[in-house]
Amino acid sequence: MFQHRSTAFDPRLSAIVNQLRAIERQIEKQLDSIGRDASGRAAATASSAGSQFAEAITPILNDLLDRFRRGHRLAADEAASMGNKAARIGAQVGTDAVQRVATQARNQPLLTLAVAVGVGVLIGLAARRV
Repeated sequence: MFQHRSTAFDPRLSAIVNQLRAIERQIEKQLDSIGRDASGRAAATASSAGSQFAEAITPILNDLLDRFRRGHRLAADEAASMGNKAARIGAQVGTDAVQRVATQARNQPLLTLAVAVGVGVLIGLAARRV
């Protein structure tokens, strides 16, 4: 069924195998070279992309920082303004209270004197306990 092949065929087959192995080695060398070149280009491209990203995002971040700073200054100015208003209102209320006490002292001096003595006694008692 199978025919026996002569040994004369073997040298040709071995020469073909050797040629195929040589071709395989050359292809591997070329693929390695292509891989190295591609990885170098990819690294350069990634570095360039990173630089471009940094250049693009830096002005945006600086703008946000400036907005936060302006907002901080605006909030501080608003707080100072509110504090000044509160001080003016407090001063006005204090002035009104002093005027009322002065008016009451003029109109009812004995009652004012009694209240002052009572407050003095209470303060004296509180100071004694401490």
